[in-house]
Amino acid sequence: MNQTLTEADLQQAMLNDELMLYYQPKVCLLSGRLIGAEALVRWSDGVNGIVSPSEFLPLAERSGLLHDLTLRLLAQVIDASSLLPVKEPALSLSINVAPDDLASNAISQHIGKALDEKRIRADQLQVEITESAVMGNVQKVRGDLLRLKELGIRILMDDFGTGYSSIDRLSQLPFDALKLDQGVVKRMGTSRQNLNVVRSAISMARELGMTSIAEGVENAEAYKFLIAHGCEEAQGFYISRPMSLGDFIAFANQSHEFEGSQLGRIHQVSLNLMRFRKRLLDAAFCRRSGDGASLASLAGPKASLHVSESRLGVWYFGVGQRLAEYPAFEQIEKPMRRLHTLGESFIVLLDKNASIEALDNAIRSIDDDVDQVLSLLHSLERSLLREGRLQQRQ
Repeated sequence: MNQTLTEADLQQAMLNDELMLYYQPKVCLLSGRLIGAEALVRWSDGVNGIVSPSEFLPLAERSGLLHDLTLRLLAQVIDASSLLPVKEPALSLSINVAPDDLASNAISQHIGKALDEKRIRADQLQVEITESAVMGNVQKVRGDLLRLKELGIRILMDDFGTGYSSIDRLSQLPFDALKLDQGVVKRMGTSRQNLNVVRSAISMARELGMTSIAEGVENAEAYKFLIAHGCEEAQGFYISRPMSLGDFIAFANQSHEFEGSQLGRIHQVSLNLMRFRKRLLDAAFCRRSGDGASLASLAGPKASLHVSESRLGVWYFGVGQRLAEYPAFEQIEKPMRRLHTLGESFIVLLDKNASIEALDNAIRSIDDDVDQVLSLLHSLERSLLREGRLQQRQ
């Protein structure tokens, strides 16, 4: 660390507006579209040149200036959002916040005021907080995270893979997305362990109903691996380095052809379909061998959702609609709806303590539709490959 930096230096830099935000673009890996950027703070002064955030942010925290700095930067992001080009879906900017800012309710209050004054829409702003900061301050930050959620603000867990999140804690906090730590992503090419961490994190995010976002994507190999495994968003030098707001606006106004495909998402959907069947079997086994106490958590709530809210339905009626031109896609809807109805009927049979024969017949019907949907999903994958729908990055 540059030993010449002092609290006075930082205070003067804030007064002189030397701490500015740069924006690193984010791309949707399912469509190849630009979807927004992460706001990253930079300090450039006449004495030390470019000062790394890893040097001045700890100084800001120790000196008690971090809170004021965060609110200043949040105001910049809110102002910047009004200058972004109008696109569909809307471009969004994300900003990192600290636990103390959340604990004081300052973040939700400032964002809520901006929403009330119509200076920003909820879909234009996202809030990020690091995994380690969350896990060490769960009770302090939970209230403000819930308030942000009520305001319609997406909440992202940053640097996932570096802390010690338990699945139980993670599922109790209102996160919309997991951002895979850039160090883990960068080491995928040289470490099998990191490769498996990334693959597992993508699957876990989907199981928890969260978006998976990869940071630190620096080459085509990592970009394509993430697509193939169903990661949904990415940022990194392969897409673009961080840039000034003016440059980002110009970047957003340009036509980009980033590669995007749903191959990985279709694979994830196939796995979710098999897990759906497995949950029904697990519920039947627990009912047969015990008193059924675990039935609700295994199959009850998830199986009773409307078909459009199921794992398969969320994809099919959402981003999957981009594939409506393919015959196999259109054919999925009928057996999917029938499968969902059969799943609900199966739960009813379990609640009525139906015979093994009745359950076996029900599973046979379910298996017929599972096989049909899986076959159509596989056909869809082959169509994407055969027709060359993978756009090549230019």
